[in-house]
Amino acid sequence: MSRELVQGLSSAAPIEELALRFARDAYPMLRLENELRRFDALAAPLALKLEGERDHRSIALTMGEYLHDEVGLSGDEGDYHDPRNSYLNEVLDRRVGLPISLAAIWMAVGRRVGVHVDGIGFPGHFLVRVGREPGVLVDPFREGALVNQGELERLAIHHLGGVDNLRADHLIPVDTRAMLVRMLVNLKHAHERRGDHARALVVCDRLVDLTDAATFRRDRGLHAHAMGAMTAALADLDAYLDSGAPEGDAEVVRTIRDRLAYATKRRLS
Repeated sequence: MSRELVQGLSSAAPIEELALRFARDAYPMLRLENELRRFDALAAPLALKLEGERDHRSIALTMGEYLHDEVGLSGDEGDYHDPRNSYLNEVLDRRVGLPISLAAIWMAVGRRVGVHVDGIGFPGHFLVRVGREPGVLVDPFREGALVNQGELERLAIHHLGGVDNLRADHLIPVDTRAMLVRMLVNLKHAHERRGDHARALVVCDRLVDLTDAATFRRDRGLHAHAMGAMTAALADLDAYLDSGAPEGDAEVVRTIRDRLAYATKRRLS
């Protein structure tokens, strides 16, 4: 599956297709073609509503009214960290999700009706921009509300520690790889909060293949350790320590690694 994600990125597959591919880790019977047809069906009524419309603000408002008032999509305020909020098939079923998974739906639907929608990687709270720059900023999590300067400042206070920390690059569109990685990181954290080491390990595996980041290899090793997969854990923890890990973290990981190596040696002796 990781190879499939990497190949999908190299072939410029859209974000919804890539997200559905990693969803098959949790839903092995999921059929990609059927799920993609759900997006086609979701977009069809919107195409009629937008016929002849050219103003980005009007388009954004119409999309918001349709996707959130008619379809019923909204942010999951009740259990934000539910892993299902990161699986697009579940978001379509339950009609709730995270900012980034809802953004992926906006992007997928927009593409199908001829509207350019970019993913905006605002720290801590993903947004979309309808139309090419300057376009119109929209918050899919807040029922498709348009994002004005006051709302941007509120987000900056909540997620960046203050308005003075808001920078222009926080509103730059992100590419498909960055968006996919961010979705997987959200999913990783969701599984970890539930102590689900097996599912978290699988997500780490995807992240290692997509980013080759040492920290994801460390985390994969720690999840393998928790599951009793000692050989796999040692390989990942050794690789992390060999990567030039920060000294404070390296000391903690080295202690875990040494205890694991000792336990493995005793078990084999």
